[in-house]
Amino acid sequence: MSSELPLVLVAALFAGFMVWRMRPALGRSRGTERALFRTAKKRIESATVPSERALALCDAGDACAASLGTASAVGYYLRAMRTDPTSSALVERAATALERRPHALESLLWRRLGAEPWSGASKGAAMTALRELAFLYEGPLRNRARARALDFALAALHEPPRRIHAPESSTDVASAAGGGEED
Repeated sequence: MSSELPLVLVAALFAGFMVWRMRPALGRSRGTERALFRTAKKRIESATVPSERALALCDAGDACAASLGTASAVGYYLRAMRTDPTSSALVERAATALERRPHALESLLWRRLGAEPWSGASKGAAMTALRELAFLYEGPLRNRARARALDFALAALHEPPRRIHAPESSTDVASAAGGGEED
């Protein structure tokens, strides 16, 4: 009996872990998401215009993001952005759908920025990706240095920053007002 106890304990821990990992999928009805995905795939195959194909790819990405297929969703959004590199609406749509998965969104946005130039017709989409990355680093990913670096990149490209920076501490307020620490 005593030699079986560790085995039973490990099996129970593993079962608990699997239930915890699958918890978001347990409470959902995936039938509607699968139907949306099938419809989007049919639209992808039948699309003749690149912008129409990009929207269908985004629909497929939305369906994948809703049904916990994060890697598939990123792939569909990336294909959509490659199909229509000038559309900033596609970047915003991907950011909205993947807002609960910040690391996947970060990867997607960096891949978008690396795929196309930041000038010309694709400048709007690149600026939107930079702003979304800055919001990610200011918010869920908590990397203020990267957020400020992206703000500086936007300023260097003569684009408005995502927001005006407030002083970070009381000593910054004093130095900004012309004062400082007394000697």
